[in-house]
Amino acid sequence: MNLEGVIKFRVEQLPGIACREGDIVDLEVWRTKLRALGLLGRDPARYDGLGFGNLSKRMPDGTVLITASQTGHLEALMPADYARIEGFDPAGNFVRARGPRKPSSETLSHLAVYLSQPAAHYVFHAHCPEIWNARERLGIRTTCPAAECGTPEMFHAIRRLAADWDDPQKNVLAMGGHVDGLLVWGQTAQEAGDTLLLLLNATAAV
Repeated sequence: MNLEGVIKFRVEQLPGIACREGDIVDLEVWRTKLRALGLLGRDPARYDGLGFGNLSKRMPDGTVLITASQTGHLEALMPADYARIEGFDPAGNFVRARGPRKPSSETLSHLAVYLSQPAAHYVFHAHCPEIWNARERLGIRTTCPAAECGTPEMFHAIRRLAADWDDPQKNVLAMGGHVDGLLVWGQTAQEAGDTLLLLLNATAAV
């Protein structure tokens, strides 16, 4: 059984809607672009047909909005398709989220970036075999392959890499234990998205 895309942490789900429609406009703009490029979505020929890729945004109050689990097949998301992370404990493999749907299985990975990068307000998790396979040539740091997606081990692996960042022009890392998985971040959605597009263009130029 393919366990990628399966939530591996405990979730305390709080009632209510995670956000307002205005809170997700910038995320939805980039989600549409990434779906069109095949960096996010759901494809029967990839990953056993499971959805892949997710986006998040740090809110002014410090909580994090993230796309809900297995929403990649949806053309557009509504506020009910997002979860708001209001607390978490990586040691206990636990997340507290508000909203009718469970948060992405990669929630801990996003939170690891936010904890390590105070200036980051957006994190995009995409799947791109072209970039992932060229990660060494492109100088992309990679987490240990033994750290599986959605686990506390991956959380700590990402924190270690992201906390020791010395290249603000390359806010990206590859997930060694998550085939084709990439994380990019930025102060704005545009900055995070442009990082992915530049890397995609770099692979096409070879």
